[in-house]
Amino acid sequence: MSIRLPPLESLRYFEAAARHLSFTQAAQELCVSQSAVSQKVIQLEERLGYKLFERRTRQLLLTEAGATLYPVIHASLIEIRDTLSEIESSSRMSKLTVYCMPSFASRWLMPRLHDFHIKHPNIDLHLVAELTEPNFHNEIVDIGICHGIGDQPAMEQRLLFWDYVYPVASPELLQQQPLSSPHDLTETVLIHDSLPQAKLSTSWQRWLVERGVRDVDCSNGYRFNQADLIVQAAVDGRGVALGRHVLVAREVQRGRLVPLFQEYERDDGVYVVCLKKLVDRPQVAAFFAWLQEQADAFTREMAVEQIVAAAPAPI
Repeated sequence: MSIRLPPLESLRYFEAAARHLSFTQAAQELCVSQSAVSQKVIQLEERLGYKLFERRTRQLLLTEAGATLYPVIHASLIEIRDTLSEIESSSRMSKLTVYCMPSFASRWLMPRLHDFHIKHPNIDLHLVAELTEPNFHNEIVDIGICHGIGDQPAMEQRLLFWDYVYPVASPELLQQQPLSSPHDLTETVLIHDSLPQAKLSTSWQRWLVERGVRDVDCSNGYRFNQADLIVQAAVDGRGVALGRHVLVAREVQRGRLVPLFQEYERDDGVYVVCLKKLVDRPQVAAFFAWLQEQADAFTREMAVEQIVAAAPAPI
């Protein structure tokens, strides 16, 4: 003869009351009233057909049946809880949310992400590309790729590579207007970053002042609020841009942009960051390792000194 199992909720109430030997303490743990616990236990006893507790003045004792049932229910609830936790954890571990700047995402990360999906098909990667860096402490974002975030003891920061800045122009523009030195920029259009204080931004004014060039008018030209728009405008021959190596190296390698004046300057480092408490999560460790491989390959294959040195001489 089959026995219908009582509702799980009534077993939870019984387990808490039996563990504490108190309806009051069980109620506090379950965030319900003392009478609610008492009623649930009474309903369970009526359903089973025997008493589980001896109710004495200011004392609650398990009956023989209650003492037999309690350890089984206690162990079963722990196993159910742990199993549900493992399932939830396994589901969560398959997800990974990565932040980076939009320009970095489109120009550097996106062309490489297919390789990550091939190597780690079980990791569901979510990419968040925004101008404003997130608050990593809310754990909405697991990993960030940033040009440094300062000294934050709770954060793990690992340098991927150094970034560099140098002027670039399209071959078509250089055919029309040869540029042999920074002073020749008076004869062409400059492409500016309209948010000079933002991450990944560049400043023509600062670049020219540092080189003692005073005759170039920095007020002319185009202005864009995102670095990838600046790069595209330069590729399209709209003017000369100050390019970040991490964003323009591929276009230089393809011959769509040409570094100018045989010079470059080192800028911020590109770091992968996350909360230290997340470092050992399998999906975080996997992305860190993969990203470092990509960074090392980028440094080898597109070393800035080789990219700039390989640029054709001015016409």
